[in-house]
Amino acid sequence: MKTSTLILTVATVSLLPRIAVAEEQGFSWQGKLEAGYLYDSNVTVRELDTTTNESDQAAQLKGSVSLKWNPWANLNFNTGINHSQTLYQSQDEFDLAITTIHGDLSYDFSEITVGVSRHDATADLADQAFMDYQQDAFYLARLWSSRWYSRIAIQDIDKSFNQVPDRNATAQAIAGDIYWFTPSAKSFVMIGYTYHDETATNPELSYQEPQYRLTWQSQTTGWGGEHTWQVQLQWQQRDYAAPMQLLDGAAREEQRLTARAQWNIPLAAALKLTPSLEYVDNQSNFADVDYDETLAGIKLSYSF
Repeated sequence: MKTSTLILTVATVSLLPRIAVAEEQGFSWQGKLEAGYLYDSNVTVRELDTTTNESDQAAQLKGSVSLKWNPWANLNFNTGINHSQTLYQSQDEFDLAITTIHGDLSYDFSEITVGVSRHDATADLADQAFMDYQQDAFYLARLWSSRWYSRIAIQDIDKSFNQVPDRNATAQAIAGDIYWFTPSAKSFVMIGYTYHDETATNPELSYQEPQYRLTWQSQTTGWGGEHTWQVQLQWQQRDYAAPMQLLDGAAREEQRLTARAQWNIPLAAALKLTPSLEYVDNQSNFADVDYDETLAGIKLSYSF
């Protein structure tokens, strides 16, 4: 399931606490609707080690609503729900629907922000219950100056698969991100690291994985308003704990490089067009998941 940017990417700039002006107390809410087109050169479901080696086109739909509450200046509560669907033209057995509910409670102690968060996600594959995912996190964050921001989180994760219980797993992870902003705060570079240790019901599927992330984002004012460019790189080294029967007793290993670029183009005050391009190179000594994949898409989003 291609959810690397849905659940595990929690340190986006929209979640940075108190990076700009002081927030108003009370309630505020916002929503977004998105519709788009996706070309996938190699339809895959990573959680099932399924690679079709066939391309397809898909329609993508997404809706989200979030609520923010500041009962007083230093206490922040955020919650929301989003639902997304990927509907393939030919390979509808890989149609994917994901619903995620999240909550985040934090307190700013001036020198440091302390918070807890929860993400609950359910995924359906071809209209059948596929996976349930829960992630609890405790985090510390600090804005060191107008140019530097850091965040570290300890995560506890639980995954359950409705049709393949051997893949049920629990995991612990520690994640850290450092941001550097330009003086205008319209551009930043983020360097991130995560260490993920997962224990599955089937020992062959238990693994340890370091992840390295690099993001560059920049905003410029042009035709129609603020244009945003973003480039992301991620590298993962997944080492499995137990020998694999299909590899004649050898342990499974994987290296995964993901490169993604997107451009947010303003069409109106609340309307944006976003073309994107993503490339995945997944190398493994297990032939079923030794593949590469290119995803090219374009979406129209409306914020309210």
